[in-house]
Amino acid sequence: MRCALRAVILRVSILSLSLVWGACAHGPELTAGPTASHPLESYMPLAVGNRWVYGTTFQGQPQPDLEVLLVREEDGFFLDNRPTPSRFRFDAEGLRDGATRYVLKAPLSQGARWMSVADLKTVERYEIAAVERKVSVPAGVFQGCVTVRMEVRLDERRSMRNEMTFAPGVGMVDVRVSLLDGAKEIPQSRLVLKRFEPRG
Repeated sequence: MRCALRAVILRVSILSLSLVWGACAHGPELTAGPTASHPLESYMPLAVGNRWVYGTTFQGQPQPDLEVLLVREEDGFFLDNRPTPSRFRFDAEGLRDGATRYVLKAPLSQGARWMSVADLKTVERYEIAAVERKVSVPAGVFQGCVTVRMEVRLDERRSMRNEMTFAPGVGMVDVRVSLLDGAKEIPQSRLVLKRFEPRG
């Protein structure tokens, strides 16, 4: 059971980076709060050669750094350097991860919601939890950040929560994955940006 849960947690962490980096059903959207002051496309700079390095922990223990490098463009998508590459692109609605999942979606307003159906048993529910945040990570202090919260139910009692924070001009700077077990929130993994190296 513990190994199975660890596998799910790691899958959600990696999804964050697929999310940093299924078919999609659009749920009702709610616009109920302040709106980000930067254009949506600025929150994930897509260009071949852009490189992000993340410090990682799992259940409080340091793990090897994770490097994400955009290595090529194919059919309008930017692919990274991992064995099963993530595929990112912007369209009129937002930042897509693959053919159908949105990890950022207009409008960038606190409270806006959408959902993605990854398979028959997996429904991912997204919400913009905060805009215009100030965030400090090893790579520096970033203003105007947007945090997206994604939750996916594991069973009747437990869910995984993934909070991804994007900084304008930089991309994903902080990812926190927690297990929600009843009323308890148990931190599982974290990714924090150590370096962003734009191409050139």
